[in-house]
Amino acid sequence: MSRPVLAPLFPVPKLVERPWGGSALRAWGRNCLDSFRIGESWELGAIADCDSLLEGCQFSRLSEAAAYEDGKWLGVSGKGFPLLVKLIDAHETLSLQVHPKTDGPGFQAKNECWVVLEAPKDAFLYAGTSQDLPKPELMARLSQGDVSVLAKLPVAAGDVVLIPAGTIHAITAGLVIAEIQQSSDTTYRMYDWGRVGLDGKPRELHLAQSEACLDPVPNPGLKPVPIAIDPGRELLCATPWFAISRLRPGKGEPIEVLDGFRILMVLEGPVELVWEGGRKSLERGRTVLLPAGLRVHVAGGLLLESWVPNWDRDILGPILCTGRSADDALSLAAGTYYP
Repeated sequence: MSRPVLAPLFPVPKLVERPWGGSALRAWGRNCLDSFRIGESWELGAIADCDSLLEGCQFSRLSEAAAYEDGKWLGVSGKGFPLLVKLIDAHETLSLQVHPKTDGPGFQAKNECWVVLEAPKDAFLYAGTSQDLPKPELMARLSQGDVSVLAKLPVAAGDVVLIPAGTIHAITAGLVIAEIQQSSDTTYRMYDWGRVGLDGKPRELHLAQSEACLDPVPNPGLKPVPIAIDPGRELLCATPWFAISRLRPGKGEPIEVLDGFRILMVLEGPVELVWEGGRKSLERGRTVLLPAGLRVHVAGGLLLESWVPNWDRDILGPILCTGRSADDALSLAAGTYYP
């Protein structure tokens, strides 16, 4: 293969039916038929159940782009693409669940972040515990559906919630979420509201695995307050695995990708994306992957920007330049970063 032209990559979303899904992602450009319960649109990822197709480039799949030149062309470490990006429609409340903190035989660590796109009045999320209980007592109460032991975080459109691995959580009915997470599909269910799966049978619970990896200690920092670093840009979260900013480029804003990739998701369109040799108008809900070394110009709309950060260069430095403190920077990490 001749060296690919440096240009944006356009992944094809993969729709996933879930027993709790609905049709709300139709408003985000997804072909959600009324006869299917579409819970997730996997926007970008390279794991067993989702190796994203790529439109109009020399790579057919994301895994191929991530492997090219041992990852250097795309801007990854050579160990595969590290993130998974989704749109989620919680027509019903999801199961109470938790994700492991480390990799092991048959499971992978999963830290994740939610950006709320749509929310009904008085919406909330289950995220973390409300009190520090011994694990056996916590598990016993949750397995009976006693959610009084969980923290309820009020949310509205635009809010961001970090879910470090080990945090018990559930997205509640009526919410539409953008989820950025580590490249893992390991989920341990603790309680499923008496629901049955798409096959009409109760879904499997994973009580022993959940108890082994859950963190029972309350974490008051799961809903970070965004920090504005430029007139049109604010940092939403920053962890060792991913950072997210929200960008309103107005009449135009350059984005220069340095040593790693960048992911753009359009929250309000259209967004005009221009690069050397090309131009594309992006509609609401479109996700774009920018490889290392690419310089683009965006104008109009509202975007989420996700990447694997260099803490000092991408997070701490810009925040200190605004007159804020290192503690302010750490508030975007919900305890996942320890300098």
